[in-house]
Amino acid sequence: MNNRNRQITLLVIIGLLNTSVVVAKEIVTVYTNGTFFTSNAQAPSARSVVIRGDKIAFVGTDSGALAFAGPSAQTIDLHGKLVLPGLVDAHTHPGMVGISHDLLEMELVQDKETLMQNIASMIAANPDREVLLGGYWDNGTFAETGPHKADLDRIESRRPVILYDYWGHTVWANSRALEVAGIDRHTVDIVPGFAFYQRDESGDPSGWVTESAASLFVAKNFQSITPEVEDQIVGFLTYLRSLGVTTLLDAGNFGLDDETYAALSRLDKAGRLPLRYHATFTLFVPADYETAIDQLKEMNAKYGSDRLRIDTLKIFHDGVIETRTADMFDDYLDTPGNSGESLFSEQQLHDLMIDLSREGINLHVHSVGDKSTNKILNAVEQVHQTLAGPPPIRIAICHLESVLDTDFYRFKDLGVIASFTPAWHGNVGDHNVFAAIGDRAWSQMRAQPMIADDAVFTFSSDITTTHGWRDESANPYHGMQIGHNRQPVEGGPKARYARPRSERIRLDTLIDGYTINGAYQLGRSHELGSIEVGKQADLVILNQNLFKVNRYDVHKTKPDAVIMDGKLVHGALQGDAGSSAIAD
Repeated sequence: MNNRNRQITLLVIIGLLNTSVVVAKEIVTVYTNGTFFTSNAQAPSARSVVIRGDKIAFVGTDSGALAFAGPSAQTIDLHGKLVLPGLVDAHTHPGMVGISHDLLEMELVQDKETLMQNIASMIAANPDREVLLGGYWDNGTFAETGPHKADLDRIESRRPVILYDYWGHTVWANSRALEVAGIDRHTVDIVPGFAFYQRDESGDPSGWVTESAASLFVAKNFQSITPEVEDQIVGFLTYLRSLGVTTLLDAGNFGLDDETYAALSRLDKAGRLPLRYHATFTLFVPADYETAIDQLKEMNAKYGSDRLRIDTLKIFHDGVIETRTADMFDDYLDTPGNSGESLFSEQQLHDLMIDLSREGINLHVHSVGDKSTNKILNAVEQVHQTLAGPPPIRIAICHLESVLDTDFYRFKDLGVIASFTPAWHGNVGDHNVFAAIGDRAWSQMRAQPMIADDAVFTFSSDITTTHGWRDESANPYHGMQIGHNRQPVEGGPKARYARPRSERIRLDTLIDGYTINGAYQLGRSHELGSIEVGKQADLVILNQNLFKVNRYDVHKTKPDAVIMDGKLVHGALQGDAGSSAIAD
């Protein structure tokens, strides 16, 4: 054997030895005596799971797990505790949560005099702020033309004042804020009747700005991603992970997508991104229609990684009922002649879906009004005809507050995912909604027709502010309780329920929507979302059994431990060799 062959042989032996060392060091852990809810329809429950490295290697009985793992494996006795797969929050906004950390807040009132007093007090309490950005006010306090800048100018004319409405879809600005942003009588509305700058009798902007016009107005002129914002994002993501959320979809950052994903990329490279992060590029300006896919691809090329994937296009297709901007078939009762509007035609949606299919990019669409959802489903049906089959991407429609009875059953047939926020399902008797659509308000947010038809459904938190973090709106167990009861958490069994009561969702259905279905929406059900052999080892070990506690105590659920990729990332576990613990 010549010297070159000896060198090659030696390198091969070293490589084999290194491989053996890696295999020998791969940690094997048996989680035994548990109550595993697997979210796997073929094997829905188990007693034990074996994790080898970052993957699930065995699911089954205690004796089978111990025999499979061998005597050298570490054993964790779960003492019968309920264990879920890692949760998926299928629609939330961590970037906006971080940005809003210093948002000024007022008590929500309906009386204008009290509201103006609260605004004056808030402004007086913050003499050193250069910009007064806060909320919230009730749209019902004003007529259909919205609030006026003059009311704010009388309190503060030197500094910009921008106040969000309670739903975050419109803002009320003073003259100074409009001036800073360069908004005047010559400014063109983004989408007339949908995303616009309300005009007063003189033709000047009144200070009421709606939908994507409001988002861009604030983001481009009064917000930025700072190191403090990055820390807030990490804090929020760590909070979600402590609740068992190991994967999420960021459903958009209202004009700050690039800046937000740049920050997340920095966190990712520094090892500070606590969970798997799927992100969207937001299309809510018609002018971006032709370039949206290229912009998304450029962002993913700049910032994407295995942990951070910018792989979904988000469309704000319509607005919300509370501000009369959701696209409805019937006119709003209090604004005759207005039935809202949506961003694109069916043909434009069809063409965009074809382009997304070609690029392998998923689609996530905000749709509240029945006409908006109908347009999207019609476009998907046309795509099926064009492609002679279903598109090779995931298409999800989120919110779905108002849906035609004849459209419920098209979701399954067309392979469209119905994405809901269960925390909203306890909303009862909002006066703005009743004023807008009357008794139809009682038939909002209905998931059961799609569930019964075996369509794919997902669940999420959909919060945009730190307020939603602090009040537990982002907590999936709060969402599960509200979706299960169709009542707000506050008030327990005495709380008024949102009709129809038949829309109460089973807990096992809710868990599937937060796990395997969420993974499917993200195109990752082959590796995430259920406790199955070969999938990533994400386990959530709970302090109580959701199926055995009182239905009004579900919100009290907390994970004792969260395991992600086979590693303990939150809580503590007692193994046969002692305690293993980590603090977030």
